[in-house]
Amino acid sequence: MTLTDDNFASIVGAVEEGRGIFSNIKKYLMYLLSSNIGEIGLMAVATLAGMPLPLSAVQILYVNLATDGLPALALAFDPPEEGLMRRPPRNPRVGIFTTPVVALMLVGGIWSTLVNIGLFAWELHQGEAMGLDPKRALTHAMTMAFLSLVLIQFFKAYNFRSDRVSVLYRPFANRWLNLAILWELTLLMIVLYVPPLAAAFGTYPLSVQDWSIVLAAAFSVVPVLELAKWLIRRLMPEADGGGLGASACPA
Repeated sequence: MTLTDDNFASIVGAVEEGRGIFSNIKKYLMYLLSSNIGEIGLMAVATLAGMPLPLSAVQILYVNLATDGLPALALAFDPPEEGLMRRPPRNPRVGIFTTPVVALMLVGGIWSTLVNIGLFAWELHQGEAMGLDPKRALTHAMTMAFLSLVLIQFFKAYNFRSDRVSVLYRPFANRWLNLAILWELTLLMIVLYVPPLAAAFGTYPLSVQDWSIVLAAAFSVVPVLELAKWLIRRLMPEADGGGLGASACPA
């Protein structure tokens, strides 16, 4: 640490800034990697089960380039959590991927896989039961899975603002994340309901009932991650990898 003035209180500010930066890097990586686990899991399970692919190549590109991009960047500018300086020093030998962080990433990714593959399979079955044209039924099921995947990632972005604090505490404190989600929702509506883009992305205009089903399925990731956080707080209270003792220097 290099001091640029003669005020030793600057050390406190520097440590707080460092902790905030480290925390935001962790949020960024948790969100991106959990989202990628969900996407890979969805495609892998569908392939192994002999089902049609639930996402087209252009839909996967849209999710990776548009949906993952801005929300992840917004998490890098998340305001510091309260009580950041009251936490014990972080063990310098412990990296970002602690047990709680890995657990939350896996829970979010696996739940996303289960919800999306279940919704896709159910929609295919419904289309077959209703006697719909197979191509139309597949397009509808793919659109439902595509929308569900995108919305689950939006909900996870808010959940991963902290690996310990509930999403219900100051959920909209990050204005950049709010703006990113609003922008992405606008683009999503255009992709779904503007005919030329809908044709290019292979999407189907969904009804209010379809939206209700998808929103309920996507929102389910919130209580699941909240339960995971609660268990982590109970079972692993030193969620940042453990302290170093009173003589250690904060980091």
